[in-house]
Order: sequence, then C-alpha cells, then structure tokens
Amino acid sequence: MTNDVLSATLTGIPYKQLTVGVPKEIFENEKRVALSPAGVQALVKQGFNVVVESGAGEASKFSDDHYREVGAKIQGTKEVLASDLIVKVRAPIYNSTLGVHEADLFKTATTLVSFIYPAQNPDLLKKLSEKKATVLAMDQVPRVTIAQGYDALSSMANIAGYKAVVLAANHFGRFFTGQITAAGKVPPAKVLIIGGGVAGLASAGAAKSMGAVVRGFDTRAAALEQFKSLGAEPLEVDLKESGEGQGGYAKEMSKEFIEAEMKLFAKQCQDVDIIITTALIPGKKAPILFKKDMIESMKEGSVVVDLAAEAGGNIETTKPGEMYVHKGVTHIGYTDLPSRMATQASTLYSNNIIKLLKAISPDKENFYFDPKDDFDYGTLDHVIRGTVVMKDGKVIFPAPPPNNIPQGAPVKPKTVAELEAEKAATITPFRKTMTSASVYTAGLAGMLGLGIVAPSAAFTQMVTTFGLSGIVGYHTVWGVTPALHSPLMSVTNAISGLTAVGGLVLMGGHYLPENTSQSLAVLSAFISSVNIAGGFLVTQRMLDMFKRPTDPPEYNYLYLLPGGVFVGGYAAALSGGYNIEQMMYLGSGLCCVGALAGLSTQGTARLGNALGMIGVAGGLAATLGSLNPSPELLAQMSGAMALGGTIGIAWASYYYSL
Repeated sequence: MTNDVLSATLTGIPYKQLTVGVPKEIFENEKRVALSPAGVQALVKQGFNVVVESGAGEASKFSDDHYREVGAKIQGTKEVLASDLIVKVRAPIYNSTLGVHEADLFKTATTLVSFIYPAQNPDLLKKLSEKKATVLAMDQVPRVTIAQGYDALSSMANIAGYKAVVLAANHFGRFFTGQITAAGKVPPAKVLIIGGGVAGLASAGAAKSMGAVVRGFDTRAAALEQFKSLGAEPLEVDLKESGEGQGGYAKEMSKEFIEAEMKLFAKQCQDVDIIITTALIPGKKAPILFKKDMIESMKEGSVVVDLAAEAGGNIETTKPGEMYVHKGVTHIGYTDLPSRMATQASTLYSNNIIKLLKAISPDKENFYFDPKDDFDYGTLDHVIRGTVVMKDGKVIFPAPPPNNIPQGAPVKPKTVAELEAEKAATITPFRKTMTSASVYTAGLAGMLGLGIVAPSAAFTQMVTTFGLSGIVGYHTVWGVTPALHSPLMSVTNAISGLTAVGGLVLMGGHYLPENTSQSLAVLSAFISSVNIAGGFLVTQRMLDMFKRPTDPPEYNYLYLLPGGVFVGGYAAALSGGYNIEQMMYLGSGLCCVGALAGLSTQGTARLGNALGMIGVAGGLAATLGSLNPSPELLAQMSGAMALGGTIGIAWASYYYSL
C-alpha cells in the first residue's frame, strides 16, 4: 500500500484497502479510547481493516479480546500509528517511552481524526503539515442540527455536567433532596449553575432529579428558557442585553452587564450550597465570574465545581486539576471529568466518530470526501468544511462562513416590571394585598389631610400639578438601562433649559434691557440656552458612541418634519387669530416626557433626543407667541438665546474633541 493512499481522488479509496488505527492514549490521566468494540465492529462491517494498540481500551473496561472478537487486530504502538486513518481522543503529543512525537510516527498522507484545538496548537499543525496529513478536528464540528450525531464536544460536556453533580453530592455533607423525618426537617440543597450549554443543562437535570433546588444563569434568553423547562429557576439581572453569540456560545457582555452580573453572583454565594460553572470563550481564557471574597462568603461545607478549570477557571480560587478546601469550601477543579467515566465517554465518542465517517463518505465501496469553501449553512458540506482543518498538509482552518445563515427571531426580553412581578409572586397573596391596601390607605388619608390644611385653592392646584409630574417622571425613567444613565442626564439637562421661558417672560426694554431685573432675565435666557444647545449635542454624541459599523443607516433628520409641523403650524394658527398656547404647552410637555422615556432604552434613545428638541422648541415658540414682543424686544430675546446656544454647541464640540 502506498503512502498517498488517502490523497484526494475523484473515485476515492476502497475501504478494504484502508487500515484504521486506534492507538492507546498517553496523555496524563486519560482513560478514554477513540473506538469501542462496537465502533470497531461497525467499521469492519463497512470494509475497513482495524488495528488496535494493545491495552488501548483497558482503562475503559474494553479488553484486547473484546476487540479481537469483533475483527480487529492487536498490534504495537508504531504499527498502529502507521495506519492510513488514525482515530484518537487527545491530540498527538510527545511519547516519552519511545522518545518521539506521535506525529513523527505517522505515515505520509495519513488521515487523523481527533480533538485538535487548532487555534491553540499551531506547532502541532505545522508538524502534521510536514506529514501531508488530512486532519478532522472533532472539536470543530459545527453545532448545527445535522451534526448533532457527530458533536463530540456536546457528548463530553454532557458527561462532565452529570459527573460534576455526582462529585458535588459526594463531597457535600447533606442530602440533595429535602426531607421531613422524625429526627427533624432537612432542607434541600441549593445548587447554582452558571452557563446554559450542554454541560450546564446536564448538571441542572441531574441536580433536579436528585431533589435539589436548582438555579441557572446564562446571558442568553434561550438558555434561560431551557433551564426553566428542566424545573430550574432562571436568574436574570435587571439589565436588558442580549448574550446570543456564534457557534452555540454566549458573546462577551458589556461592562455594565458584567457589574450587574457580579452583584447577582455575590448575593447568590451567600445563599447557595453548591456552585457549578461552565462558562467558556472559544480560544480564550475562561472569564473569572467568582472572586475570592465571593467564595469566602459561602457557608462552610459548600462545594464549587469549575468545569472551565482547564481553560483557567471561572472561579478565582480554582486550582486546575486539583481538589482542595479553601475557607471551608470544597473546590473541585478536575480537568478530566469525561475520562472519569471512561466507559461511557469512550462509547459516546466512538459513536460520534463512526457517524461522522459514515456521513462524510456515504459511498458504500470507497472512502472519499471533499471539503468545499462554498457551502450552505446546516448542510453536510458545512459539517465537512468546518471539521476538516487540514487537507493534504495544507492548513484550511478556520473555515469560511457558510451561506444562508438563518437569522433567528429576537427573543422578547422581560421588562423590569415583569421581573418585579415574578419576585412578588413568592410573597403570599394575603400579605401582598394587605401591603398594597395599607400603602394606598395611608396615601389617600394623607391627601385628605393636606387638603384640610391647604391655605388656598391655588396651593392645592399647584400640589396637584407637582404630584402628577413627579409620578410621571418616576415611571418614565424607572427602567432606564444603566449604560444610558449619562445620555439621560444630558438630555434632562437640555430640557431643564426651559427655564429660559422664565427669562423671556421677565425680559423688557428695547434692544437692550433697561433695569437690573431685565438684565438678570437676559442672563437667565442666555445661560439656559447654553444648557439647551449643549445638552442636546452632548446627548447625540454620547448615543453615537453606541453605534456599531454594522448597524443600519439612520435618517434622524426626518424628525424635522413633525418639529416643523408643530412649530410652523402654531405660527400659522397664531397669525390666523387662534389662541392655542395651552395645546402647545401640552404637546411640548408630552414630547419632553417622551424624550426621557426614549432615553431609557437603546432602541428608542435617538427618538428620545429628537422628541426633546421638538418639545423645547415648541415650548419656546408658544412662550414667544403668548408674549407677542415688539420687534426690538424680540431681537434682544433672539440675540441672548442665539449667543447662548452658540457657546453651548462650541463647548460640547470642544469637550468631545479631547
């Protein structure tokens, strides 16, 4: 058989001419084997010749005799690694016993199927490239529906999630389930799971089946729904931000979200008994989600299991590969959890490989596959191109993006009111109603008392206006996104520039004021105009900082249309003798309230800024219309406001140029 037996041809290579090698894993503490006897039997039935290294399956409870019985031959390390197609669990490493790297024992143009992690192992890719190898990385199988049967990462994550709960239960000093016995009441264990991927959901299902109270956290709305479907309580922060990322992973979140997240975790640490973390970022160090002080705040006897330990860990106090106790909290940082269930893990991994090989080469006589750079999302070509990271010695990782990537419908985020309603549901209905009734009783009684002691009807009217405006303002800004606090304050500052109205009312004289009070009125209008122009410009600049290059174009200038109709229509009505100042005041007030409401969310923030401008412009126009100043006084008013507005714009522009 020639060395280039697996090179790409249009017809492929007959299965009976190919030898599949199953070497023994030499990575420290690795007990898995790439093919189970059942997997070998499937390949032999398909026509492959299979050789297994002596002792390869012993740690997984598969003896050499088991492999012989299904048609495999038992050979030595060098003979197995010289096979046409090699299947492994761990990526090839240096063999200290033989004094040579495993890849150096490969024949030229071999095919390797294994976990590779190509982004983290460029030196290995170089070594394999020298062998003109074709490499299928099991860690690069796309996470699409058609590839579920080949998704070895999910298979191993499922085992790790289950094993994490078993280990936690073993080191936890109480039952998981709550019990009421003659000896007393035993509360259920409280388990917090971070990450709603395969491992996290497996942990949630196992812990729930053992009777624990399970809480789950993830930045993705879909993952929270899956937690809920398993009977776990989904935890959320009071900050709306989507965490949907690519490839089945969550994306990195904003600084404000992370701060809110850390506050939630700190609070949970003081309440839960067991924490299981699974958060990973592909190709990067795992994010630290639990600081040392958080872990030290947990109850003595608590257990934390860090499934991200191999990537650095989500818990600051984790020691990768070790189990130890810190301040009464047992830390489990094992990096080989699937290997600790070697029989099960090997069986599932073997099934993944067999299904992958059959799928990529469906021909019944010849073994052949061809990775293409042009492919549609979710197809077999997508799976092949994503999995093959090297073809005939040429590195083709990473794969290009597929065509026709589906855009999922956005999940409607819960409002703060909905979150508060869920929290309130834990209170008994009687207590909830009684509390509400007591508050309203006290409030209404207080209003009656205020009416009795009020000095006049005018005072009561002013209190009414003040009270209603306060309630409207409170509910308008209650749910503001923390990231928009600064733009909201800026637009509030601009709207507060309506104090210019007071200055306009008190202004007098001709082109210049004639006394001290009129001079102060000019100064008031001038300073307020600085606030108005500068405030709206600063708000717009802040909102532009949130804009991404991939965002769709904006046409905010179209809001000049309602503004022009509002102010221009008032001018036309005024010239026609109509008195509509009160409706102008109402419209302006509603626009200003709408501005504050709009600045509470990212999606409506720019609309809010435009409404603020319309509201302020309408209020000033109605004031000038009701005053009907002389041309000289109007020039004085216009000059003060124009000068103030110019200075406000100049200051705002200078500030953002620094």
